[in-house]
Amino acid sequence: MLSESKRAAILELQKRGHRIRQIARTLGVSRTTVRSIIESGTAQVPRANKAEPRRAQILELYSRCDGNLVQVHKELMARGAQFSYQTLTRFVRRNHFGNAKSNATRSKVDAQQWLAEIIHGARSLKMLNTEVTDSSDLHTLLGMAKNGRLRDRKKALTILARKRGIPNKTISAILHRRTTRRYFTSYSKAGPSLLFSSSARHPKTPTEDLEKTKNILEFLHQRPTSFGINRTSWTQRALTHAYKERYDELISRRTVQRLIKSAGYSWRKARRILASPDPNYDEKVEVLLRTLMSLTESELFFFLDEWGPVQVRKRGGKAYSAKYDVPRVPRPQTSKGTATLVAALSATTNQMTWAFVKSKDTRSMIDLLEILYNQHRAHSKLYVTWDTVSWHNSTILTDWLDRFNEATRRQAAGPIIELVPLPRSAQFLNIVEGVLSAMNRAVINNSDYSSSDDMKLAISIHFTDRNRHFKDNPRRAGKAIWDADLFHGFDAFRARD
Repeated sequence: MLSESKRAAILELQKRGHRIRQIARTLGVSRTTVRSIIESGTAQVPRANKAEPRRAQILELYSRCDGNLVQVHKELMARGAQFSYQTLTRFVRRNHFGNAKSNATRSKVDAQQWLAEIIHGARSLKMLNTEVTDSSDLHTLLGMAKNGRLRDRKKALTILARKRGIPNKTISAILHRRTTRRYFTSYSKAGPSLLFSSSARHPKTPTEDLEKTKNILEFLHQRPTSFGINRTSWTQRALTHAYKERYDELISRRTVQRLIKSAGYSWRKARRILASPDPNYDEKVEVLLRTLMSLTESELFFFLDEWGPVQVRKRGGKAYSAKYDVPRVPRPQTSKGTATLVAALSATTNQMTWAFVKSKDTRSMIDLLEILYNQHRAHSKLYVTWDTVSWHNSTILTDWLDRFNEATRRQAAGPIIELVPLPRSAQFLNIVEGVLSAMNRAVINNSDYSSSDDMKLAISIHFTDRNRHFKDNPRRAGKAIWDADLFHGFDAFRARD
């Protein structure tokens, strides 16, 4: 038999590209030997397994003992075998004995398959009785493994697996739980009643929990700086530190987490809300609501606003994509033009009127008002409202509107246009902003138009489709703004000093 050094030399020469004939001639060994060593892929000298002469006995005992190699080794020793348990296990592994049923106690894959068959009903109570060493409580455990909550299913599977002889380390890895040993301890002490009890995890007395919760809530209602902690908000670690400093008692982060959760507290982010600093907020909102509620058939109410200017370029946004396929938008881009528009939304018909303009200014709003006037000449009055930006309240605009209305009265034909002012910083009352935002998400985000004309065409198609929808399905614009009860508490929308 060749030594390990010569076998290693054969493998090394083969790696360097030498042919079998050359290696055999150089080292003075037969080509058959060289070929067998290369096929084995190892320089280790193979040793004959002492269990080989007893192959038939091992196969018979392996089947009878249901894959339990400890029992197989005991039987072999009683029959006069003279080899160790490790020799037996090495022999079984090399010869690939057993099947999924018999290897469940030794193979993680087979154990996982065995547990999966229990969950899916492939293993009946009768089958389990023949596989486990202790058949007590099998009916309860099997029912809980199939129909219980996730945590209770894992508890039941842990006990069934331990009864089957599967090691705890394998069970823990399969169920992704570090508490499987504690599950088995609880079951061993008092059976299923303690195992599936909700109080098994937290045996603390209610009095202790109540007192600790009270103390922790006291901390939460104060600033951490009051306890010498340089933070503006509490963390679990900071709470455990403060608790120890004040009450000279150690408390774990897990206990803090449990008590806070049971008290109904959780992490919440402060919500930023729009608040109007307008001193005449109440009066303006009341005029707006009164006007909406008292509209006649010959009167219309419009919310006006501008959008843009928006550059025509490749734009980002939310979109469905594969897990690792992240859409990318180049940061420096050459603009292909811009798009700017003014728009009006009818409160009663939910129809949009829009016009593309060169800039957002007083002239643009005057053009939009003239469009509305020409579209609704059969009505007696048009109420319009908009945000309090400078060009909306310019003297040029108000003077033009006065002259325009005076000319309309002299002609005794066409609607009078009346302004209904909105409070400052009260964009939430201007319904048209929501429509413009929806348009932005629909046709601007994730876009890459070749020119400003293409972008304008897409916007026009979007508004045309929207108008058609609300002609076929009539509905007033906005929802809550028509509910007067929403505005009973006007102060909720006002900015505090």
